[in-house]
Amino acid sequence: MRIFTVSAFFISLLAVTVTLTSGCTEKNDRDLVPSYLRIDKIDLSTTSDQGTSSHNITDAWVYVDETLIGAFELPATIPVLKEGKQNITIRPGIKLNGISNTRSIYPFYADIKRSITLVRDSIINISDAVTTYKSNTTFPWMEDFNYSGITLDTTSKSTVAIVKTNNAGLIFHEDGETNTYSAFVSLTADSSIFEAVSTQKYNFPGNGSAIFLEMNYRINHNLVVGVFYTTSGIRVQRPLLILNETDEWKKVYVNLTVPKYDTPNATDFQIFIGTDKEDGTGDAEIYLDNLKLVHF
Repeated sequence: MRIFTVSAFFISLLAVTVTLTSGCTEKNDRDLVPSYLRIDKIDLSTTSDQGTSSHNITDAWVYVDETLIGAFELPATIPVLKEGKQNITIRPGIKLNGISNTRSIYPFYADIKRSITLVRDSIINISDAVTTYKSNTTFPWMEDFNYSGITLDTTSKSTVAIVKTNNAGLIFHEDGETNTYSAFVSLTADSSIFEAVSTQKYNFPGNGSAIFLEMNYRINHNLVVGVFYTTSGIRVQRPLLILNETDEWKKVYVNLTVPKYDTPNATDFQIFIGTDKEDGTGDAEIYLDNLKLVHF
């Protein structure tokens, strides 16, 4: 599946271009007076077998009768040079790998469709924009750390363990959901190393199909996310993303599509997460929750 991306600059440029075009209209040229859609946020609703409804939907890709109007960072007031009843489609957008200047429609979130009567020079509020996972989305691996075992295990390289914490002030919280535990890793000694992999191996779909790892994290030290896989009988470790420290919980969508795309014969994929604490640096603390491997 092709992932449609756009830069943050292009998002802004689309909005500015449409606004300037409408701003230069003559008062008697009604066709150039826009109607407006207002979208403050897009929420996610999940079922019990899809895990947390935590998300980081940052953008709305807006279509009128399947013609792209633009990609807009939320909250947004969106000018549309149409009036009357229109078929509106909103596709939820994310930051690929958490990078602000690389935006994409998230392929696993369902379209939000509305039939809306637009009125020129008036704002229509879409206050109930809620998406779900598409029906053909699969979750071959989910780890929320609330069960007795952990499906993420340290490697022989790791000098520290991954444990669970139920400290209410430290674990991840999502409104309306009950969470008992999050994963915790502490690196206190100089030259400490943390590396953990998913305990199961997975065969990713080919043909350019989208593959993502969703994850909540809170870290005070850089963290590497990547994959192990086997190709031509060789076990390969491939880092894909470095997450920067953050003092609050964040959600990231890690794009795992590339390794299968450029190494089509690769098999036995495992997700890995790790970091090295350099000598003389402060203690490193890593909190993780709601890991989801997602593909069609």
